[in-house]
Order: sequence, then C-alpha cells, then structure tokens
Amino acid sequence: MKKIHKYILAAIMLIAFGSCKKFFDVERPPQSPWNTVTEFEAAPIGVYSRVFFGASWSISYIDYNVLLTSEGDDVDWVNDPEWGYHRNQGSPFPLTEGIWLWNYEAIAGCNNALDFVNNNNGDPFPAMNDFDRTNNFNRIVGELYFVRGFAYYMLMNVFGHAYQPGGDNSTADIPLITSFAKGVSDAKDSKIGSTQELFDQMIADFKKAKELLPERYVSGMHASYQQGRANKFTAAAMLARTYFLMGDYTNAKTECDYVIGQNGGDYDLSEDPIQAWNKNDITRGKEVLMYVPFFDSKSGRVPYNLTVLNSNAAVWGMCTWVEPRMSNITIKKLGWMDDPVTNTGIKTAALRDKRFTQLMAVRYPEADVSDPDKLHDTRSDIKDITTIWNNKYYRSAGGFNTNLPVIRLAEIYLTRAACSFKANDNASAAADVNIVRKRAWDASVAGAYEPVTSAAITQDIIDNERIIEMFNEPDRMNYLRGLKVPIGPGDRNEAEVPYTSDKFIWVRPLSESSYR
Repeated sequence: MKKIHKYILAAIMLIAFGSCKKFFDVERPPQSPWNTVTEFEAAPIGVYSRVFFGASWSISYIDYNVLLTSEGDDVDWVNDPEWGYHRNQGSPFPLTEGIWLWNYEAIAGCNNALDFVNNNNGDPFPAMNDFDRTNNFNRIVGELYFVRGFAYYMLMNVFGHAYQPGGDNSTADIPLITSFAKGVSDAKDSKIGSTQELFDQMIADFKKAKELLPERYVSGMHASYQQGRANKFTAAAMLARTYFLMGDYTNAKTECDYVIGQNGGDYDLSEDPIQAWNKNDITRGKEVLMYVPFFDSKSGRVPYNLTVLNSNAAVWGMCTWVEPRMSNITIKKLGWMDDPVTNTGIKTAALRDKRFTQLMAVRYPEADVSDPDKLHDTRSDIKDITTIWNNKYYRSAGGFNTNLPVIRLAEIYLTRAACSFKANDNASAAADVNIVRKRAWDASVAGAYEPVTSAAITQDIIDNERIIEMFNEPDRMNYLRGLKVPIGPGDRNEAEVPYTSDKFIWVRPLSESSYR
C-alpha cells in the first residue's frame, strides 16, 4: 500500500504535535505514551490537522470537496485539467494523492491513540478526576473515533464502491486498518476491507463517537474545543450521512430527528444563509454544527484550493481560474433563467432566494457593458453567455481566513425531508422543505412566503432545494448515490450512468499501488 508504513510511522509524530495554535496544533515535543489527560489532547488536535488543515494548496478535505463537486450533474466546467468533470477516474490524479495520504495518516494517528487507551484497559490516567474523565478523556476518545470514521467516509466516497442495499457489497475496496502497525510488514500487509466492512466500520466509529462525545463545550474542557470540533450532534449528523449513503433511510431519519430535536436550541435556521459563511473568529453561524477555524492567521494555512470552486478569490479579487459553474441544465431546472446560452435575464425564482443573492455570483457576457459593476468572464468558451457561480467561500473580512462550515443544519433538514418522502410521509417532507426554503425567501422581492403543500411535494422539489442549498459543497454525488438513482450527465455530452458505476471509483495513487 502506498508507503502506508511511511505514513503510519510519520503519524507517531503527528499525533503528538501539529502547527496551528488553538485548534489543530499544540507546540510540544513528540511524546508517546501520554502522561496526563491534558497531554492526551494532542492526539485529536493532530488528526484533525491532517484531515482539515494540511498545506494551503493541498488540504485533504478541500481536495475532496473539489473532486466530488466536479463530478456532479449540477456543474459545468470551463478549462483543463477538468478535475473530475469527465469522471475520468481511470487515470492517476493529483488530488487523490493527498486525499489518500492524509486520511490514512489521520487513521494511523487515531489508531495509535486508541491502542494506547485499549492497552491500558480503557483507563490510562487513573488519577484523573471525574470531571476530566467525562468531559476531557471521554471526549478525546470520542473525537478520535469521529475523525477515523470521517477519514474512512471520505476515502470510500473517492476510492470505494457505492453501497447497494440488499446487495453483495463484498468487493474489496481499500485498506481497513483499526490498529496501529507494529512494523513495516504490518503496514504493508494491512487488510483490504470490503464495501460492507468499510461501511460497518464507519457506522461503528460514529456510534462510538456519539456515545462518548459531549453535546457542547463546558468550562474546564480544553479551550480549543469551543472552535468547531466534533460533538454528539456532529457524530449523529455523520451517522445520518452514512446511513443515507447506504440507502438506510429509516436510521438516517432517526439521526436527523436527534440532531434537529435534541440540540437544545444550539442550532437553528433563524439567520440569513450568509451567516454560516462570514465568520473569521471563534463565533459560528447558528446553523453550523462543525467548522474548520481558518480564522487563525498565525498558522499561515488557508484553503487556497477553494478558489477552484468560488467566484471570489478573497484578497485576490474575482477568481479568473474558478471552474465548476452551475450547469445550464440545472439553471433551467431551477427556473432561474430560461436559457443562459441566449442570455435571457435572471428570473424572480432566483432573485427572491437569498441563497442566490447572498451566496452566488453572476458573470455576464463580455459584450454586456450596461453596468460597470457587473462581473464578466473573458474565457473563450463562456465569454458570450451568462454564467452562475458559487460565492459562499471567503466571505468574511478575513478573506482566506474565513471559517469553513463542514456540517450545517439545513443539510440535515433536507436529508430528513428526503427520508420522509421515501417513507411516503409527504406532510413531514413538505414541512422540512418549507423550513429551509422559508429561511431563504426574500419577501421584499416576492411578497409573502408561498409554502410547499404536502399534496404538491415531489422528489424534484426536494432535489432542487438541495442543489440550491448545498451547491459546490461536497454533497451532490453522495446525495444521488444515497438515493440509489442513476447519475445524470448535466451538460456533458454523455449518457446517464448507474450510481454503482466505476466512473466514480478513483484508482489508488500510483505510488501506493507500486507497493502492493
């Protein structure tokens, strides 16, 4: 396996220290085993760093976002290298290298720390008081299970087969490693897990995380725990995502019910959509369950690669290399324009939606000089058409140092709506769609909100709401694969393909396969 032994050995260092103050890095010498629960805090800090921070131009979670977004049927691409747009997974691809490497480094760090706990009969710090046992030690262990599950979730969505409800699911996918390698031979000869085994592992990890994690920060916990890290509700949200991806809509809905109904008012949709995306300090939008705290400018690490997905390149101004715009077929499906190619105007269906006006950008034909404030894209293949782009990233005064939401409550409502609709509970499905849709309704443009009725709710309405809400977040492919429906071509000159297609299973990096 791709120098997995190298990654695992490197992870011995990783679990002990990082480089971003407050959340991801604690400056300290490498040290294992840990001697106190305070020192043990370095373990989750290190593994969070590998998944969510990395290097500015190459962060595992960001590269995952770019790759999965590019595959969707809701985007169209501008230029080479067309990262994933043609679903050309048969060739090695630079983004997959980091996704593979850093997630397995995170898994190794989690396994090393969890082995340390297990090798000490679950009680490596017997002198700790009851508060620390519950609120710090158990929390840390819960975070380790969470990050391991999250890393496998990303790896399976890039390199693994789609889960088939009632199917065989026995195809060998990727290395399934749940214990720290004792040497190079262990690392090289690690077990290759099947689709079923990998999904079972994710469910087990997220369940354990939900069991151990607290609901929220309380005084006496490590101060960095206030800054976007996993809690009981984020673990439940990841269970909902994983169950939905498996086509288990009953259990997915149960977890959504828990997140929505049991969070004690910590999360709601009372704010405008942009409030999830414009924070560059410890605060968060009310709907944000988990975020990456890029506000810490001292780290020097920021998500530059999100410029590939975003109209605005922060302090660099309008991004001239942004690639996945909204596909023409999607624009027409949403009723936002009749025909982008012939430059018909933006319709009320878009203008009344705050997600359009606050979190998207329109670029007009080069020849349209009617308004000097309009954005124009001069690239040859789009300079004569009207295009719509994602513009939700980098929206704070901090520019690149804007926090990045990872899990939001609106997604959970829309997942529950899809699950309810699958169960023929149209009233509940419509109610959840209305909660999300009403939050984004601009009455100054369209008057009083027009609710979707239970008689009118359809799968298309739910799908459209999700496209608007989650555009250019790493969601569309997982949502369609979770629905177990064929994946449409969008604007590609291709046929639709089954959700099980190998087109969506990327080959392992060459440097990894050379070690097998």
